[in-house]
Formats: sequence, C-alpha cells, structure tokens
Amino acid sequence: MTDDGKRLWGVMGRSFAFAAALTWTAAGLPAGAQSIDVQSIEAVVNDQVVSAYDVDQRLSLILASVNAEVTPEQKQFLRRQAMQNLIDERLQIQEAENFDVIISDAEVDETLTAIGQQYRMTPQQFDAYLKRAGAGLDALRSQVRAEIAWSRLVRGRYRQQITVGDEEVQAVLDKLQQSQGQSEYLLSEIFLIVDVPARAAEVRATAERLVEQLRGGAPFQVVARQFSEAATAAGGGDLGWVPQGQLAEEVVKALGAMRANQISDPIETPGGYYIMLLRDRRKILDADPADAQLSLHQYLFENAAGESMEATMGRASRSTQGITSCENLPEPAALGAKEGGRLGVMRLGDLPPDAQERLERLEVGRAAAPFPAPNGARVLVLCERTVPEVRVPTFDAVSESLTQQRLSLMARRYLRDLRRDAIIDYR
Repeated sequence: MTDDGKRLWGVMGRSFAFAAALTWTAAGLPAGAQSIDVQSIEAVVNDQVVSAYDVDQRLSLILASVNAEVTPEQKQFLRRQAMQNLIDERLQIQEAENFDVIISDAEVDETLTAIGQQYRMTPQQFDAYLKRAGAGLDALRSQVRAEIAWSRLVRGRYRQQITVGDEEVQAVLDKLQQSQGQSEYLLSEIFLIVDVPARAAEVRATAERLVEQLRGGAPFQVVARQFSEAATAAGGGDLGWVPQGQLAEEVVKALGAMRANQISDPIETPGGYYIMLLRDRRKILDADPADAQLSLHQYLFENAAGESMEATMGRASRSTQGITSCENLPEPAALGAKEGGRLGVMRLGDLPPDAQERLERLEVGRAAAPFPAPNGARVLVLCERTVPEVRVPTFDAVSESLTQQRLSLMARRYLRDLRRDAIIDYR
C-alpha cells in the first residue's frame, strides 16, 4: 500500500469501513442514475448533489457493518448520520480538487485490498459482501479515492508547518519519568466534534445514541470507523496506551470510575464529546505483571469413582504441596495423577483468570492451588518467571506522536472551516 493509503487507514482523519459514494457525471448525477429527479435530491453542497440514492447506499452499508437489528427510530438516526458523512465527503473532494490532488487507480486498488484483508476477505469476497449489502465495490472505490485525497491534501498543506523541537520531546520523556507509577490506560475512542455551539445538543444526542448501541453489542471498532471524527477512527478508534497526564481532565475523571472493557457515558470536553472504551490499565514505567513469562509444568488429577470434585481437588493439593523445585519433578503416577508434563513458556496475561490468580504471586518451584478441570482437577507448577523489562518510548517515537497529534488537530480545524464556509442547501 502507498504511504498515503497506510496513513489513511492507520493515522489520518475520519475513515469508514464501508462506503457508497458514487462516480459523478458532469451533470452532477450518479453515473447510470441520470433518471433521478429533483425530488430525490436531499442536499446540495456548493452546487454538488447528495441524492437520496447516495444516502440509502451509505445507510445500507452502515447497517451491514453494525450487523444488528435496529428500530425504525435508530434507522432514521443512522440515515441522518449517513447524509452528514456524505456532505463532509463532498467538501473534502471539492477541496482536494481545488489543489489538483490526483489519486491513481492503483493506489485505490491497494487500499481496497487492505480493507478487505481487515475483514479477512479476498477482493472477490469483499465485492460480493458489498453487493449483498446493496452496493458494489465501485461504490466503495469512489469513497476510498476521496479519503486518500483528503489525507494527502492535509499532509501536503500542513506537514511542513509542524515543528516539534528537541526540548518538547525531552519534556515528554522527563514527564514520563516523573510520572512513574502513575496510571496509564489502554483506550479506544470515539470523538464527535461540536464545531458550533448551536449543535452541542444534537451532538450530545448522537453520542448518547452511540453509547446505547455499543452497550447493546455493536462492535466498537465498526462504530468508531463510521462515526468518530478523531484521527484514530481509521484504526477503529485505537489509542493504544495513554498516560493519565496526556488525557483531558474530564476523561481522566470518567476513567477513574470505570472497569476494564467498560464503555463510558458521553464525556463533554471543550471541543466535543468523547466515548471511551477502557480496555486495560497499568502503571507508567512499571513492569506489567501480565507480561511476565512463566515456565509451567502441570498435573491432571482424574475424579475417582464416586469422588466429588471437592475431594479430588483436596487430594491434588495434598499430593503436590511438597513440591519445592522443578528439578526431578515426580512422575504423575507417584502423585496419583492421571498425567503430567511441561507446558512450556506462557505469558501470564494469556492464561485463564483462575490460573492468573493462582500464579501471579506464587513462589518459583512451588505448586499452585488446584482448580477444576474436565472430570478432575489441574495443578500448575511454576518452574521459572521472567519479569518483563520496562520499555521507555524512544525519542523518535515521541516526536512522531506529537507530530501526528498536531496534524490531527489541523485536519479537524480544516474540515470545520470547510463546513462553516460551505453553502449547503437541505431539501
């Protein structure tokens, strides 16, 4: 994929998993749809049409990506959002054309292939999927071309204006050191811009509706791609690990009351509303216990005839409590176990929760408390623990992160200004 294609799906701007923009003729109507009459026009954006056909195409793809039953009220809400997305797209296309930004077919094809791969589909399977949803690959092609053009335009106009000084980078690194032991969060985000105060209530209502859908089971990544106006949207809203000090005070307050894998209520900030998914939390520059590498040995004890699970676990505990080293471990039969053997090296965080609980503070060479297994009990022996090293971000990584934050802010302001200056006629 080209650099702009990678930035499109990994860094820049709002991006969508699916889209249904159409190739426009000189007359302003979708190719192959010149028979659409004026009654089907839903908006005119600086003399360029957004038709009911366009909106219905986009809506069908949003519904397919959410893959959930929606009420008529929810469908109407999603349709309004689809039209707003198309209006923004028209503005982005027009601005890119003003600066002679040209995107080749090869670049579009590479990005389409990458999108299909995100959904584990070949180009042919992806095309068939879109057709079942009510639109073909050609519809998505036009949308992808516009998104790449917008990404290239923003970078071309603003990238050289961004200067990140060495002292700024060093200040971030120093702050990390000073913040050692404080919380940082593994987050995904959806951000909805309030570009003018008059839209605040509308944006709040949109955020509340999205939270309702997310808590009802809608995939966060899909909803983020469709609705978020943050630079992380193309990656499904993934923010990665973020130190507490880099988050808005309102967001930090909300995260403090949340559990892992919980979705926040809409969080009001000066620029708009956030919806946060808290995936995990840890301490800054402290080794994450979940990353510890454990070398394990296991014994499996089978329920004897008429023996309860409680009795089997008690027998397993008594049989293994004398283990103090992994050198010359007893054979299973000597302990009354059905079988046993090395499990190899495993990451603590990848083990089942009950195993993590038993192993996190277990002394090396000792057997953990038994836990239930099919038809018996399982005992794990900890033979070795390798504590992970604390990784401090590199100078270059911090510099690039600051650059992308500023570029994202400029892109949002750019689109806000285009919206403000546009002549939009809703029909």
